[in-house]
Parts: sequence; structure tokens; C-alpha cells
Amino acid sequence: MGAAINTLAFPAPRLPQAFYEEELLRRRDLVWLTTSEGERIPACHVRRSFSGNSFFTGQPMTIIYSHGNAEDLGVHLDYIDALAQVASADVFSYEYVGYSLSRLEGAQPSEEACYRSIDAAWRYVVDELKIPPRQVIIFGRSIGSGPSVDLASRSHVENSAFSPLDIAGVLLQSPLERRMESGARAVLGYTTSLVGYYLDIFKNYEKIDKIKAPVAIMHGSSDEVVPMANGAALYDLLQRPYEPLWLDGYGHNNMPQSVCFDYVKEFVRSVSGH
Repeated sequence: MGAAINTLAFPAPRLPQAFYEEELLRRRDLVWLTTSEGERIPACHVRRSFSGNSFFTGQPMTIIYSHGNAEDLGVHLDYIDALAQVASADVFSYEYVGYSLSRLEGAQPSEEACYRSIDAAWRYVVDELKIPPRQVIIFGRSIGSGPSVDLASRSHVENSAFSPLDIAGVLLQSPLERRMESGARAVLGYTTSLVGYYLDIFKNYEKIDKIKAPVAIMHGSSDEVVPMANGAALYDLLQRPYEPLWLDGYGHNNMPQSVCFDYVKEFVRSVSGH
């Protein structure tokens, strides 16, 4: 039963090996992480591009990015490349167990596997690369808000010397709050959720009030996958709310990238002290 639910809940793209050989395995910034269960997952560490318009002169901030559902690391490479450039920040985008190359190795996705994946990303960034937590921003989109909020709300990560409570900030785009129906929509699709299949995963409402860093939320008012009421409810629970971005008339998958990136850039500037 659990395996069947995970298959429905985490519809990883089923792309062939050749796609990842062309799009992902050739990247110079590709690294491999190992979870606490010994699972291998890929990640890309995109370095910010230096330009005369960059507002950073010292060490850059690093964004740990958790992607949405029904996509994977190989699919959003252009997105993270652009994010690093616009935000003038390094972007560390990791993969979930059971997605992309991990899926091709036979691994299965699950909620707990997502937590193991972001923990592996955290250990690599702060323990191996020695990036101080105060230079780290955790960014989750849609279902990616689950592992992001979970990590940012914890005082300890297994086998790490550093606490996620000390990070610079958290960014959430179209995040889940508490409604099982919203969770089902995010992972199964709008129609499927309405026929009575409820999935209560990534209970952000139980964790987000423990985050000590500033939290920025962006959400579209016409989102039918994860209604904006989710983002608004999470905002009300924050210890240190940052001015939210409510985008009138936009849904779950058509929020304007340029507007969202500008919001991210201003948040990065704010929490970095520049």
C-alpha cells in the first residue's frame, strides 16, 4: 500500500537515460550526494555570475533549492541557471531520492526520502563546503516547501555540526499549509483530489512557526492546485514574516518568472545585509 501511495504521490518524470546524459551528466557543476540510507542523488551547484550589476562584493549567499512535483533536476536546469544570475547568489539544487538519475538506479520516492535528500544537501553545503548557515537561504517551490520547511524548522541534522535554525532566510513559492485536499492537488492533480483521495503529507503548518529566520512567501491568487489560502495561513504563523508577494490572477504554474526572480533578488539583498 505504501509503495502504491508513493507512486501516486510523487509522479517523477519518466525520462530516458539519454535525456540525462545530454542535459545533466555533462554539467561541470554536477555533484553526487549520499543520504543517511546510502542512496545516491545528483545535485548541481550553480555559481553566481559576476557582473557590474551584482550587489555582492564578498562571499555570495547560497540558495538550497527544492523543486516542485512532476519535475526533476534535469528538467529545471535553465531555471536554476537563471536564478543564480538574477539573484546574484549561488544555487545548490539537489534531487529527491527516486527522481531523475536516482529513479533510473531503482530508488523509490517518499516523504521521508525527500527529507533524507535535503539533509544530504545541507551536510554537503555547510559541512563539506564550509558555507556558514548565515550565508544559506532555503527555497522550496510547491511540494518542495515540505522538505524546505522541515529542514529550516529543525535545530539539528544528523551528522552535521551546524543548525538550520541559524540560516539567513527561507523562500517559499506556492507552499502547502495544512489541508489534505491541497496536498492531494499538489501531488496528484486537481481532478484526482476532488474524487476523495486525500493525502496529508508535508505538514508545514506544524513546523513553520519554529523557523527563526525571515520567511518570504509568494503565491498566485488563482492557484487551483494549492490555493493561496495555504500561503496566507502559513504567513500568519511566521515568527519573522517578510513582506509577501501575492500575485493577482496567477495560478500554480504560470507565475511570471521575472517578477518572482526580482522578489527573490530583493529578499537575498535584505537578508544578506546589502
